[in-house]
Amino acid sequence: MKMMKRVMSAAVMAVSVVGCGGQSSADEVMPASLQAELTDGNKFFGSDTLKGAMISTNTASFAGLSVEGKGSSVGEGCVRTGSGTFCSGRQQTLAPMSREYKVTATACAGGTASGGTGRDSVCCPGEKSNIIALDAVNAFVKSDNGLTNISKANLANIFFSNNGACWTDWSQVPGSIRTGAIVKYRRDDLSGTTEVFKEKVGGSSSATFCSGITIITDGSATNPSPCTTSDSATVCIGKLTANDVNAIAYAGDSAKTTGNVALSVDGIAPTAANIRLLLTNPASAYPLARPLFLNENVNFVKDAKEQTLYDWVYSNKASFENILKGQGFIACSTTGALRCGGAANDGRGAGLCKGN
Repeated sequence: MKMMKRVMSAAVMAVSVVGCGGQSSADEVMPASLQAELTDGNKFFGSDTLKGAMISTNTASFAGLSVEGKGSSVGEGCVRTGSGTFCSGRQQTLAPMSREYKVTATACAGGTASGGTGRDSVCCPGEKSNIIALDAVNAFVKSDNGLTNISKANLANIFFSNNGACWTDWSQVPGSIRTGAIVKYRRDDLSGTTEVFKEKVGGSSSATFCSGITIITDGSATNPSPCTTSDSATVCIGKLTANDVNAIAYAGDSAKTTGNVALSVDGIAPTAANIRLLLTNPASAYPLARPLFLNENVNFVKDAKEQTLYDWVYSNKASFENILKGQGFIACSTTGALRCGGAANDGRGAGLCKGN
């Protein structure tokens, strides 16, 4: 498996290269060891939540990537020092992610991490958090379940063992009109959605899930029917909650489908207006609102296919935002495409990491 592309001649090294969204001149050429090469098959890992949008963006841009999903932690690892069986070293310079960068014990390739603000986020040298849209981590149930609202505390009582509750019957859930066993599904531990859910509902990234919850992974043959191996984990959770009146699961907004419904949380519905308050009035926003990212590391030269996708995104902002909205995600602003903050108000550097 090839992990790095080494440029072989001084002549090639002398030419200008496009990297990290800008043009570098001959006297600013990146060392050859800093240029990434994707794995055999041009696999491009990252958020499962954003998988469908990235597939459409890859098609529109003719980038030639093989969009794999697998989870934000996988994409983050492939931008850093590796991600287990998916990549054994740094092989990407972009990563679609449904959460911020965060700390790991050996997080950074070629540098020391610096702490971010809030949660346990952290920035390795050169990392830039690029917000592209907003999303809700929703609690989904079947449309005729009868429950319409749940508190964060009661959601924690269903999913987390921190307080010793681990409710197992719908009769325990305030507002429920049902009785019978609660059928619970969740995203796996590589998922950025899981990490956001842990922090916002469970209280910390170390929150412990209750036993007896079925874990749904991207494109897995072990996922329950009616899911198929071509389904992302998000799509699978949509199907599961639409087909079982006793089911509850969390997932991003794009798990919405005919037959399921996203619950209000603490009396606030996951509407576009309430999610958009995350940027302007967080205290009044839907409690499980979050940004979505196309993160990068500006200290490394992008693979040509990554560069093609990146250039298309920021040269065709309205088209890219339409892809995101078509997947059910929320535009940051109603006044222009990708107006998600940052120095140029196109979302680049709008998160915790600024490319330093």
